Formats: sequence, structure tokens, C-alpha cells
Amino acid sequence: MRFAAPLIPGRFLRREKRFLAEVELADGSRIWAHVPNTGALTGCLVPGQEVLLTCESRPGRRTSHTWRFCKSGEHWICVDTLVPNRLVAEALAGPGLPGMPPYLSHRREVTLPRGSRLDFACDLGDRLLFMEVKSITWVEDGIALFPDGVTSRGRRHLEDLALLAAQGHEAWQIFVVQRADAIRFRPAAAVDPAYARELARVAGAGVKILVMQEKVTPPEITLAETLPFAL
Repeated sequence: MRFAAPLIPGRFLRREKRFLAEVELADGSRIWAHVPNTGALTGCLVPGQEVLLTCESRPGRRTSHTWRFCKSGEHWICVDTLVPNRLVAEALAGPGLPGMPPYLSHRREVTLPRGSRLDFACDLGDRLLFMEVKSITWVEDGIALFPDGVTSRGRRHLEDLALLAAQGHEAWQIFVVQRADAIRFRPAAAVDPAYARELARVAGAGVKILVMQEKVTPPEITLAETLPFAL
């Protein structure tokens, strides 16, 4: 996928109230940009860091600018948490994801009987394959880490996937690393030990873990390869 709107370079200054970032543009002016990521964005909030924005007017928005990328060393990072779902949707509309069995169709935003939702469900004919997708922007010493904050919602998704696996369906937890400098993934147990324990538990209960890494070359982003992981 690629962003259709032109990318606007700038320098990150500060974040305010999760959804706003102050950015200095090339002409020295300062603007507020929407932050399409509710996470802590560990490692992505360095004052002076290069960023790329888009500008699209939308009703009800405080700002027409949206923060899309930041640069860490030589690598661009996509900070938009909607991008992994779009990439998975593109893959499902085409050849599928690595290791997927043949499927007849797929749908998005699937509501489960107990009220929670998962990102995708694929019809395998005799059963369903459910998927939940998580975005990762945090990498330390080549290790992609998730979550970057305590996530009770993320634990609930893991519980949902384990219940579906116990019912005979396939259940996948997909992590998409939105940068190219990771060599493996592990849960951030120091940040959310309960999530790390639950991820290990559901993996042992039949939930498949798939870690995909993006190739980020703004404005284009693609799913590039799978990464190993340790739970």
C-alpha cells in the first residue's frame, strides 16, 4: 500500500494528549498533527527526529495534518496503527499470509458472541480462521517488543482466540513490525507481564503466532518477511 497524499517533511517537537504532535516544518513554521496511534510510541518521540506527514482536510478534525512516519537512524518507521490491518486485508484479497490454509472468503471486524471483536475471519469451509492484528513500532537492540503499555484489551483478544481454538476453529495472533531493523520478536514482559504470560499460555493452547515485518520506503509500505519469536 501507499499513501496517496504527498508526504510533508518535518521535525518532531512534542506530543500532547496522545492524539496530537507538534511538528516543525521545513519553512520553520509549527503545526499540530494528528497521531494515529494510542500507544506510548517508545523510541518514536525524540525531539528533532525526522517525520513525514500527510495533509488531508476532514470534518471535525482539529488539524488537517496526520503523522505517518518517523526516522530512527537509517530506518523509517510507520506510526499509523491502521496500516497493518490494511496490509493484511490486501494479503487476504490476494495470495494470503504465510502458512495459511486455503480459504473461500474473508471478512473484517468480526463480532463475537461475548461482544468483543476480532479483525478478520476467513471461511475455511468446515471451520473458520480468526485473526487479530497488532502493530509494533518499538524495537530495542534488534528485538521488536509489544505491548508498549499495559493492554487489558489485548489480553481479552488473546482469551477470545484461545476460546475459538478450543471450539475447533483456527485462531491467529498476528504482530506486524512497522520498521525494518528488527530481527526477532518477544513480548514486553517488563511493561505488561500479564500480557506476556497470556500470550505464552494461548500459544500452548493452539493459537498460532505470526510475526510479519514491513518494508517501509515512504510513501510505500509492504509486508516483507516473517520474524522468529520467543515467548
